[in-house]
Amino acid sequence: MIDTRLRGKFQPAFDVMAAKLVKIHLRPNVITWAAFGAGILASASLAMEWMILSILLLWLSGLLDVLDGTVARLTRSASRDGAYMDLILDRMVEAAYILGLAYRFPQAYFAYLLFYIAVIFNFTTFIVAGALFENNGAKSMHYDVGIVERTETFLVFTLLALFPSQIFPILMTFNVVIFITGVIRFKRVLAYSKSLG
Repeated sequence: MIDTRLRGKFQPAFDVMAAKLVKIHLRPNVITWAAFGAGILASASLAMEWMILSILLLWLSGLLDVLDGTVARLTRSASRDGAYMDLILDRMVEAAYILGLAYRFPQAYFAYLLFYIAVIFNFTTFIVAGALFENNGAKSMHYDVGIVERTETFLVFTLLALFPSQIFPILMTFNVVIFITGVIRFKRVLAYSKSLG
């Protein structure tokens, strides 16, 4: 929700940063892989309890994730395969970050398991909505807006890294919000599917 509501306000700054990357001939897929690499390093740093470094790398990963699409649009090189790779690698970063937490703080294992289940459910409804609904946006497929988007996830991950003693209640609350997001989208998908006959 934060991404959808605030992206327009920050996009001019992203355009400036992306233009600098275009000048040094960085291709969108290279930036996507750099975002993935930063996310994996963030997870490894978390597992080693280097919390501040972990948080900085996590947000660097998020910034690069924004810039790959911006560079693709500026250079008119957006592609479906790049968009799909981006979606998959984003989920792998999130999964790795939870894995880093589970390694360092295993006592909240049930919350981690529920997170994975919630993400599978939510992302499945997202992909179905993307395939089903007409795409009227600039992205390569329909992006169905939900309560939880990438920025909310990174904010929660930051809280988990800063307050490890509160992992269970924070993550369980977030899991509920992810499930609600998935249920809302699931109902929308079913209603649309029935309307098609």
